Parts: sequence; structure tokens; C-alpha cells
Amino acid sequence: MISLKWMPILRASGQKSIGLAVTALLVVVAPIAGVSRAQDYPATVTLSDQVPASANAVMGDSLVTPAQSVVDPQVLGDSYGYQAQPYQEVYQPQLQNYNYQAYQPAAAKPAKPAAPKKNPAAGSHKPLFYLNDFSYLDDPSYNGRALGDSFKGIGPRGNVDIGGQLRFRYHSERGMGQQAGATRFQDTQNDFLLARLRLYADAKVNKRLRFYAEGIFADVLTANEEYVPRGIDRNYGDLLNLFLDVNVTDNSTVRVGRQELLLGAQRLISPLDWANTRRTFDGVRLMQNFENFKVDWFYSQLVPVSFDDFDNSDPNRELYGFYSSFTGLPNSTWDLYALRTTNIGSTRNTYGSRISGAKSNWLWDFEGAVQNGSFDAGGDINAYMWTAGLGRSFADRAWKPKVWFFYDYASGNSLDGDTQAFDQLYPLAHKYLGFIDAVQRSNIKSPNIQMSLNPTKRLSLLLWYHNFNAAERNDVVRSIGGTPAQDPTVTNFGNELDFIANFKATARTSILAGYSHLWAGDKIIGGEDADFFYLQWQTNF
Repeated sequence: MISLKWMPILRASGQKSIGLAVTALLVVVAPIAGVSRAQDYPATVTLSDQVPASANAVMGDSLVTPAQSVVDPQVLGDSYGYQAQPYQEVYQPQLQNYNYQAYQPAAAKPAKPAAPKKNPAAGSHKPLFYLNDFSYLDDPSYNGRALGDSFKGIGPRGNVDIGGQLRFRYHSERGMGQQAGATRFQDTQNDFLLARLRLYADAKVNKRLRFYAEGIFADVLTANEEYVPRGIDRNYGDLLNLFLDVNVTDNSTVRVGRQELLLGAQRLISPLDWANTRRTFDGVRLMQNFENFKVDWFYSQLVPVSFDDFDNSDPNRELYGFYSSFTGLPNSTWDLYALRTTNIGSTRNTYGSRISGAKSNWLWDFEGAVQNGSFDAGGDINAYMWTAGLGRSFADRAWKPKVWFFYDYASGNSLDGDTQAFDQLYPLAHKYLGFIDAVQRSNIKSPNIQMSLNPTKRLSLLLWYHNFNAAERNDVVRSIGGTPAQDPTVTNFGNELDFIANFKATARTSILAGYSHLWAGDKIIGGEDADFFYLQWQTNF
């Protein structure tokens, strides 16, 4: 497969601050650089993963067709990468010019003053940075200024965008493990500060050719002596994306190289933006877009993180298949996918479908998948999962509340000899099954309820309550980052309450605060409750 061992690497502890220093310099220089986006450069074909989304879609910055919303984007912020109707990983050329009128509020009634204009810069950065959209800079009537705009549309032909993200997050964790000799839901206490820097360059060579590169630096700046960093905490300089796009026809594009993947609602495949590092793959994709149908065919290999060495793909951990999306249904989007994964000693096939949408303030999100396969040493795999969600938006009420009811189910191992535990593959489990990451989408049944509120235009709130039970009492409920000892005679794993407050300080800067508490159930042997507080500052440029 694709190897990037030849790439130069910056290492050594003395170099850890270089990336942050470069970012600080960019932040200072950007507003005064005086580099403007070229207005006379002809429109090029850009490749964009579309997000069918409702007006309140979760993290959905591109509004294409009505669909559901799981979590208000202002609540979670871009750092979570959460979206109920996320990028479908199918692509289409976009030839239309930006129309600034799309950002104008609807004509106000004579008795009411006109609503303020929305700043188009606020939606420029997407969960996948190679989908960022700065086309508003091409409109001569735009007279705003946002951090990093001066580095967009640069170069001799105005065809290069440069930017990135700087993020700091403080954690205070109790009962979440990450100490020598301890597992989750024991007496542990950790406090630490994470830092992450992402930098990218996007060059549209011509209407057929595009080159994109993105790097990352991530570290634990401070921590108590007992804290054992997670594998997703550190990466001392690496590549998240390095690919070439070739637009072979008007509706087909081939992408080759290192690339992040985000499929559907991220229940199975996600770049895992919550992690201080992110998940990426080496591979090749064919992305096709038709009138009401999009499909993405791909072959890839996971790129495990090696924090002090350059990351290379693992040929034993393959992911390939297709993900398609049909948008011709009224008020809904229907996804269909087939995925094949290999790991050391096993091969697993996942076949699934999802339908989501919105109508008259009602929202829905249903997804199901079955898995089969085998182990090299013998034994079959037969597993499944499903989730059902129904929501209601009250946009005409104070604080614009939105309520969702979900039920998540994933099979566990029974005693009949076959492996029946569902494998969640490469998900954003941190979103759907509690922010403490107490459970995986495996041997779990979880009714949960969620409410989001918008007290002001800048402040958003989220409350989410989960009940966790084992689908099969004889099997363990798998945790992320260490599964505790469990009683095979009971099913009650626990209950979790999550709270998030997100404040938009500027168009591209947010402050996120969150608190989660898990009440340990009888299934966890000797289990103690867990608490998780975090405070995050993030800016895009």
C-alpha cells in the first residue's frame, strides 16, 4: 500500500513548540498581510462532500436538502465534528459562483426591524478541512474581515488557500482510569492540558487537478505525574491528508493518497475530531455524483498514530467498500452502504442503511446494520445494530428548544458458539453513547433523551441523558480506553448525564465547556461513579 516513510519529519522535544509558534505568527500577520483573494481567477471545479441538512443540522454547514438535526451545531462547535446528517463522502463539481444574497435575511415584516446579516466567514470551516469554503471572498460586496482571510486565494493565480486551527483543552477526570494498574470506574483523578495545531494548503491547479496537504501537531502540555497519556493524545508532527484529486469526468473524481474519511452520521466511520489526534487512512477513492444519487467507492488502510515517529498505514487493517446517498425522497435522505474490514485474524462485512429527514418541525434518524464474517482460526461472525431517533423542533419558542428521543442497540455475544458482538469499526462513539466514553456500540441497549437550547445567538446549551444496559448479560459491555470487570448475572451498566455550553466569541473562535457524570451500575464490579469536566478554546484561520 502507500508508504510515506520518505517524508521528512520534525521530532525532538525541543521542537514541540515550533508549530504553536508558527500559528501565533500567522494569527498576528494574517490581519495585516494585505494579501487579497484574486477576483479575476476563473471558477475552478471544486470537489465538495455535501451535507443534506435541515436549517439546524448538527455541524452541517452546507444546506442541501431538508433533513434531521441531532445536536445543535452552535452547542457542540466544529471541534466535535458532530453532525446528524454529516458529509456523505460523495463528491460533485461545483461550478456556480457564490451568491451573497443567500446570506441575506428574509424580508422583514413592516412592524419588525430587519434581522442582522449572517457573517459568511462563520461557516467557512467544515469538519473536514479539505471541504472548507471561502467563496464568499470572491463577492465584491463582501467587506468583512475574519482571521485568516488574507491567506486565501493567494499565489500567482489566486488558486491557493492556506489556513488551519489552534485548539487547547483542559481535562479534569475522576474515575476514568489512565493510571498505572488502574482501569475505568476506580479511584483515579487526572488533570491535564491538551494542545493541537493543524495547518493545511489547498491548491486547485486547474479545472481537473487539485492538490491538498494537511499536517498536525498534538501534545499533552501539562499533566499530573500519575496520568498515562492516551494513544489519541500525542502526535509530534504528522500528515492527516496528502492527496491528489483528478476530475476525470463532470461527475467522477479520483482521489489518491492519505485522506480522512467521514461516512454518514459517523456511527461507524469518522475522523474522530474529539481526539487530540485525528484518524486517517491511506487509500484511493472514486467519488461520483449524479442528479439525486451520490456514491463513494474506496479502498484504504488505517494509519495508526505513532506519537514520536512518522505514521504509516497498516496493511493488516483494511477498510473498503462503498457508501451511497439518495436525495430524491421527499423530506428525507436514504443512505446505503457495504463495508469490509480486515484485522489481524479476522474479516468482517458490514451492510447497512440509514434514513433521516425533517418535516413540519418533526425530525427523524433511523440506521441499522448487520455484520458477518469469520476468524482465521475458525468461528463465524453474526452481529447487528440499530438506532431509532425521533425529534421535535420548537423554533418559534423562546431559546428555540429541540428535543430528541433515541434508542441505540448493538448485539453482544450469547452462548451459542458464534461471535455475535457488533464491531463499531472506526466511529465517533464519543458522540452518541455518552461523552465519558463508558461504552462502545457493542453489547449495549441505551434509551436516551437530548435537549438543545439557544439562549442567545452566541450561546448554545445541550443536555443529554443516557441509560446503559447490556444486551446480553453474559457478555461484557465494552468501554473505550479500558473495560472494567463485570458481573455476568446483571445488565445494568449505569446512567450518564452530559451538559455542554458553547460560546461563539467570534466568527471563527469558540469556547466550549462541558461536564458529564456517570452513575455506575451493578454490572461494574466494585465500580465507582465517574466525573468529567473540560474547557476548550479553539480558533480557525
